[in-house]
Amino acid sequence: MFRVLTKKVCPIGVDLGSSYLRMAQLGSNGHGLYLHGVGCEKKPEDIMSGSSEWQKWAVKTIKRITRRGGFKSKKAVAALPSQDVFIDQIRIPRMPANKVGEAVLANVKQKLPFDTSQAMIKHVVAEQTGSNSSEMDVLVMAADSVTVDRHLAIYEYAGLDVQNINVWPFAMTNSFVEFFSRRREEQDKVAMLLDIGTTNTNIVICRNRNLLLARVVSLGFADLEQDEGVQRLISEIDACSRYFEFHCGGMHIQRLVLLAAKDIDKRICSKLAEMAQRMQIPAQIGDVATAVDMRPGRHVGAGKFDGHIDWSVAFGLSLSGRKNVNHK
Repeated sequence: MFRVLTKKVCPIGVDLGSSYLRMAQLGSNGHGLYLHGVGCEKKPEDIMSGSSEWQKWAVKTIKRITRRGGFKSKKAVAALPSQDVFIDQIRIPRMPANKVGEAVLANVKQKLPFDTSQAMIKHVVAEQTGSNSSEMDVLVMAADSVTVDRHLAIYEYAGLDVQNINVWPFAMTNSFVEFFSRRREEQDKVAMLLDIGTTNTNIVICRNRNLLLARVVSLGFADLEQDEGVQRLISEIDACSRYFEFHCGGMHIQRLVLLAAKDIDKRICSKLAEMAQRMQIPAQIGDVATAVDMRPGRHVGAGKFDGHIDWSVAFGLSLSGRKNVNHK
């Protein structure tokens, strides 16, 4: 018997960050994942993120990339930029699942930088290793509904059919699991994922698809031109790992993955390698653009941008919207 190999295409992953707009669409041809469509453009420096000019630029740019990027359909999954998502790690008494939401709101309502009545809140109960503990760790993510509506308006005017607004920690985890945690022996290991952007660094700690911690550090490539900036970032990452290992039920980080292009600044790689050596764990660069086959002509779109461009969020968003996409 012969199996007919049919192509199945995921929605477009739209990563509209503070400095770049990245759009990527993955598909499966029966042998594995490939890049069906792609496009990226840098935001003009004289336009402020969140402004009306920024919204107009985003709409215009999405339309242009959609026309030129080789995408199939206009179905999309998007994410809010890290600066628009409030993230906090809290500890609450152990309680039934249907009571957690109320406890989370009571705990974070005074911390939210926007009106609680306008808040859209999602929480994830972190994996627990100490079943006898009277408390549990909860990762809280919240966004202002006004901000969410602003993003939805951008996509509507740009002609995209948005299936879901996701958050960047899940997108990063999707890419990690799909491309860098496929072997059985890797799936039970706790991994720290790093995504360095222009102004922020996103940190995720997960065990396979189980999200354990997420944090934003207000340091990015714009701050790393001097060695002092690199060292500050490494100190923040190291502090995050120590916080996790102290507070999260005795779990230990077992892998370090920098989600970045292969030609990322070697100083950063060297410092991260030193940190991983102190922690006695393996470290690697995870370049998602090299982990998929390229549709003919699409490699130009993914490869012409500088080494600071990481596609893990855009790829992860596209993957999060797939249904019945077969792959090895």
